[in-house]
Amino acid sequence: MASESSSAVLELNDADNEDTEATTVTDDTHEGVPLIMEHGYDIAVKVDAPMKQLSTLETYVTYRVRCVCARWPTPPHARRRYNHFKLLHKRLCAAHPLLAPPALPPLHSARQQLDRYSPSFVALRTCALNAFLERVAKHPILTHSDDFRIFLTTPDEELDKVFKSENSAMNLWGLSSALYGSGESKTANGPRVKDPEFTSAADYLQSLQHKLTTLCALTSKLHKSTLALSTEFMGMKRACDAWSASSCGRTALGTAGVAAGAAAAAAATARRAPLTHRAVLPLLAAYANAHVQKISQRDHIHGKSCC
Repeated sequence: MASESSSAVLELNDADNEDTEATTVTDDTHEGVPLIMEHGYDIAVKVDAPMKQLSTLETYVTYRVRCVCARWPTPPHARRRYNHFKLLHKRLCAAHPLLAPPALPPLHSARQQLDRYSPSFVALRTCALNAFLERVAKHPILTHSDDFRIFLTTPDEELDKVFKSENSAMNLWGLSSALYGSGESKTANGPRVKDPEFTSAADYLQSLQHKLTTLCALTSKLHKSTLALSTEFMGMKRACDAWSASSCGRTALGTAGVAAGAAAAAAATARRAPLTHRAVLPLLAAYANAHVQKISQRDHIHGKSCC
């Protein structure tokens, strides 16, 4: 993106075998699968081809964003980093305070700090960012947002300047921070009247968020456990193969049978949930929480109007 930076393509299938279903990353010269607009939609988007960017001050990953749209012309592709997606999400929340935009994948945790450039982590984030952008594109209101259009059509260098001038009085997005506001309506005394239907919906969404968060944690633990178990089975197979090769008679037949059983068990434990499922599940929990926050904002606005 910047002139002083260099690029390195991340090969997701080379260094890490945890996500064998992830497609190999190519550079921007490879067009990838052609985008086709679904029936009833006039836009199609795709996030793919993560690339590690190296500069004098920082190292980060950018993602190729492709778009075809019948409403306005779009470039063949653009390069966006996670912070640009985060800025788009912030602008959408501010411009539509009573809408819950699709959730973004969370920022890497302290535990993931050292692994944030690993192929498995980047593959999950790529799928999650693609799910986010697709849901924005298919949203009946957000898809017509100027912020969304500018995100897709602005050249890489200009969008980078937009990100750096995010807190300025007037930036290249065309609207000031004062016009956008914080996206929240504050009231000192809180709502005077609460609609029981919205209260019931908020309670249900909070329960759903808790269940989805628990499911995410269990899925992550099961994924790591199955990887470790598969590795142990493969080690057992190699040991039995070596034992069978150095033995004879019934001992050789027995150890060969154990090796075959260990190989079958390793193959069974190696079957994992698709990458897309593991990437989208945390987004569903965050999306439920976003709706809870929007209901709370609605209550505040309603209470303020009743004052």
